[in-house]
Amino acid sequence: MTVFAIGMVGSTRRLGFWATILLSIVLTPIGGFIAALISGRRRPKKRKAQKK
Repeated sequence: MTVFAIGMVGSTRRLGFWATILLSIVLTPIGGFIAALISGRRRPKKRKAQKK
């Protein structure tokens, strides 16, 4: 359950949901959480100019 919660934190980060879950399993949940925090936030996607 803890790994899933940390995956949710990672879904807003550069690592993403699945990579954070994998790291939480391999490194323990605390290690996965720290890795997700270090990875930084995702960059917002740029919108394309609308054609008229």
